[in-house]
Amino acid sequence: MLKYLMIRNISPIQLGGSLYIPATHKNVYAVCNKNKYPALRSCIIDTEDAIIADDLDTALENISHMLNAYEPSALYLFIRPRNPHILQEILKLKNIEKIDGFSLPKYSTEVMKEYSHIISLSQKKFYIMPVLESHDIFSKKKLESIRDFLLTCKIPTLTLRLGGEDMMNYLGLKRKCEDNIYSLVGPAQVIGNVINIFKPFGFNISATVFNCIKHEKLFELNVIEDLKQGLIGTTIIHPKQIEVINRVYQVTHEDYMMAQKILDKQTSAIIVQKGQMGEKFAHASWARTILLREKYYGLKEDN
Repeated sequence: MLKYLMIRNISPIQLGGSLYIPATHKNVYAVCNKNKYPALRSCIIDTEDAIIADDLDTALENISHMLNAYEPSALYLFIRPRNPHILQEILKLKNIEKIDGFSLPKYSTEVMKEYSHIISLSQKKFYIMPVLESHDIFSKKKLESIRDFLLTCKIPTLTLRLGGEDMMNYLGLKRKCEDNIYSLVGPAQVIGNVINIFKPFGFNISATVFNCIKHEKLFELNVIEDLKQGLIGTTIIHPKQIEVINRVYQVTHEDYMMAQKILDKQTSAIIVQKGQMGEKFAHASWARTILLREKYYGLKEDN
């Protein structure tokens, strides 16, 4: 049982597409407090890559103004501090305990203990979403060290986020809109390592950002592929992507029926539906995820 009690219970599946918004943006208050995008499930206020160092004071002031009138709503709210020092400053802000947690950038073996120590000292209750985007993502040994630390950390990890753009930077690549990231050898191997090291231990992993705004169909195909790889949740950079991900996360009637049968204690160990076998033990984790997706996003209308 977790020693930290959260403000509210959140499943990582509920996050959907997490909209990144620069902390200096004029709409920070409207997005977080005024329900500007009703279909948006979660938002991350960014003080890191989205702003320059000279604007940090303005960013913190903007967050402070937003928090003055902030009340938790259906929208899950997180802040991305620039580094551990800025996290300390953010934790001093009035009403900061009302947000759901922090997206921790460049999470690595070097800073993981410092991040956790700072949050623990605040004596406030938050989720963390470590962003795997440091050079450590290329080392299985370091990824395993991060995993082992998080498994014993008193501050709960809601999900792990994959920093695709930083990964590409290390590899000297720039992903084109039509590229499937899982077909690019270097990134695919890194993502595969993260999945294999973390998911068997109960961690949820969010997919990499799709940084092409005007390609709705390509974005949809990317989200479909993310789900095939077992990645749920992703970073979105434009409101146009909200409805797409909510729609793709809906469940087919066929998958929903199979999931129900797999988890039904009254059914046999082996289930056959439309010529495909399902096993109660081997597919139980998949089935639970399907039922949660149906709970939060519903069934597809065309099924």
